[in-house]
Amino acid sequence: MGYAKTVVVVDDADIVRTMLSFMIEKAGYETLSCVDGEDALTFFDGREVDLVITDLNMPNMDGAALIKTIRANELYQYTPVVLFVADDAEDKDSFRSASGATLLFDKNNINEQLLPTIKKLIG
Repeated sequence: MGYAKTVVVVDDADIVRTMLSFMIEKAGYETLSCVDGEDALTFFDGREVDLVITDLNMPNMDGAALIKTIRANELYQYTPVVLFVADDAEDKDSFRSASGATLLFDKNNINEQLLPTIKKLIG
């Protein structure tokens, strides 16, 4: 049997991290939960990370800075990253491209889109 794929969940809201981690773990994945980008970077130490799901707006290090740092690390430069943005974010395609995120995700659609998105990105 193969290993459980690992998803790093980064959000400064406790309830969001708890909800996402619960849903992801129930689907058979391992989660690593982080309060901000600085906290998340501690997991990029050579271990297997299959996917990152991060909020944009967080203290200390926001999602955009986190993605830039991940992309600069040779081991993780191609790791899929899903970035949460506000539904009213303008020109999402340009923002996705500029941020380095694989996908942008509207937090309002978490329940319907989260697991299908994870399965599509990492199986």
